[in-house]
Amino acid sequence: MEPQVSTVLKIQRLRTRGENIMTNKINLVINLSILALLIYLSVAVKQLQDKVFPDPNIMIPLISQDSKTELEMNIREFLNRAIEKALNETEKE
Repeated sequence: MEPQVSTVLKIQRLRTRGENIMTNKINLVINLSILALLIYLSVAVKQLQDKVFPDPNIMIPLISQDSKTELEMNIREFLNRAIEKALNETEKE
C-alpha cells in the first residue's frame, strides 16, 4: 500500500508544481502587460503636457490666422447689422 500512496502523492505534487509554474507565468505576463501600459500612458501624458504647457519663454498665439480672419469677418458683419438697424430706426423717426 505504501508504494501506491507515495506514487499518488508524487503525481499530485508534480501536478500542483505545474499549476504553480503556469500560474506564475500568467501572473508574470499580466504584470509585464500592466508595466507596459503604465509606461505607454506616462509617455503619452508627457507628450500632452509638453503640448499644453510649452516653454514659458516662448509665446504661442491663441488664435490662428484663419481664426483671426473669421473673427474679423464676424465683427464686420455684426457692426454692419448694427449700423443698418440704427439707420432703419432713424429713418422711421
